[in-house]
Amino acid sequence: MRKTGAIIAVLLAATLTGCAGALPFVSGEPRADAVPIDELRCGDGFGAVDPDVVSGAVPDDFVPVAFYRCEAFATETDAEGIWAGSRIERFEGDLSELLAALAEPDDPPSLGACTADMWIGPELWLADAESRYVRAPYPSNGCAKPRPDVLERIEEAVAALALVESRFQRGSLIESAEATAAGCASTASLLVVAQTLPRVDIDHDRVLPEAGATAVPVPLPPLPSADEVTGMRVCRYAPASLSADGAVVSIQGVLPYAGVDDLDREGAARVLALIGEAGPAGTCEVEATSTVVLHPLPMAPGGPTATVELDGCGRLVGPDLRAAVAPEEMLALLAP
Repeated sequence: MRKTGAIIAVLLAATLTGCAGALPFVSGEPRADAVPIDELRCGDGFGAVDPDVVSGAVPDDFVPVAFYRCEAFATETDAEGIWAGSRIERFEGDLSELLAALAEPDDPPSLGACTADMWIGPELWLADAESRYVRAPYPSNGCAKPRPDVLERIEEAVAALALVESRFQRGSLIESAEATAAGCASTASLLVVAQTLPRVDIDHDRVLPEAGATAVPVPLPPLPSADEVTGMRVCRYAPASLSADGAVVSIQGVLPYAGVDDLDREGAARVLALIGEAGPAGTCEVEATSTVVLHPLPMAPGGPTATVELDGCGRLVGPDLRAAVAPEEMLALLAP
């Protein structure tokens, strides 16, 4: 059986369909041979199909000397924090148990319903002494998911091998050590929902017809008044530069931590006053590239914050999740 893509993922409606009709390619018959290629081509983890990768049974003339495990959704911690990325591991040793597990047949298609869940796992590759590579699929059950008994055998076989190489490719910094030390979140984005959702009647668990009213099931704490603050922490967020190896270090719409500043009591009080004066914002189609998240001091875990776009549409969103227009004076006070 041929399978491609970095993710083995099956989404089936358990009450509406059975696997037999939805998955005609699962036959329970012996797999066709994989096609050796001259380079390791691990997938991106999102199921993209590489036309040059034909997975399948290990060909008779292909003698594996190493096993590769490609994990598309991995993490690694260093002095900068926790990185999301991909990891490629090379194992060597007696591959006989692993090859026997991978050679197990697929179950025939299920005649019943399949559960509507998803299985995600690393790609499995084998290499020969001539630096050729084949991708091996997981033997599947009747719903085109890996057989649990074979998964256990694969894990046991890999545990018995020697890990001789491990390479981690950085993706995005998901938890910045510098941001954590500064009391800031690692990323920020502008969230506006209160202007677009109907109001919820919490007592009667029903939606009321008044459009544009706040839809917050649990009231959020408001920003403190000017006389309650001792200052304000300004956590800054901006696009990160590409790393030397060209890895993606930010996600569209989500800005990584870029630094921190503090406002004194007078500056914090003025910002809070300007927030109270801000009028509602209109529709915005311009994405901001510089934002700040304001933390009134003293800070408390889960305390109220406000997010301000320093460019783009210049919006302000406070604890009530309503978008307002940030006054020019406020933008000047918060400029880097």
